[in-house]
Amino acid sequence: MQYTYEFEMWRGERQWCIAPFDFDGATQGEDVGDACESAADWLRETILDRIMAGRPLPTPGFDNQPRHDGVRVIVSVDVSLDQVGRISAAEAARELGLSRPRITAMVNSGKLDGWREGRNLWVTRASVEARKADTPKAGRPKKVSVDAALECH
Repeated sequence: MQYTYEFEMWRGERQWCIAPFDFDGATQGEDVGDACESAADWLRETILDRIMAGRPLPTPGFDNQPRHDGVRVIVSVDVSLDQVGRISAAEAARELGLSRPRITAMVNSGKLDGWREGRNLWVTRASVEARKADTPKAGRPKKVSVDAALECH
């Protein structure tokens, strides 16, 4: 499906900045072309994340007033869950050496990226590969004192 939104682009101190009017967030690029390409990538990933999570997309608004004295730019992307490399939850469980219910819990908690289509739970291939590359150590995490934890903040 094609999704089209309006962005504002302006010259920052070192880069071109580009931000959507209808979403929170922004991106940037070395030049105008790079900024527009970055905006398209940003929009594609943001839409995919929302679709996977079952969150609604904002209604696109046009003729917005620039907030940074920039120019309005239209960014349009073709997005479908069919474009996402995916495996079933059962396959993810086999690859990660976990149970199917544990995979479901990890998708629900955001530790793996995935979505439901009817009764099927799909997990992104990329999140499974990332998890395999960064396998947490077995056992409980070490307890950290309150003072040590506060030093990091």
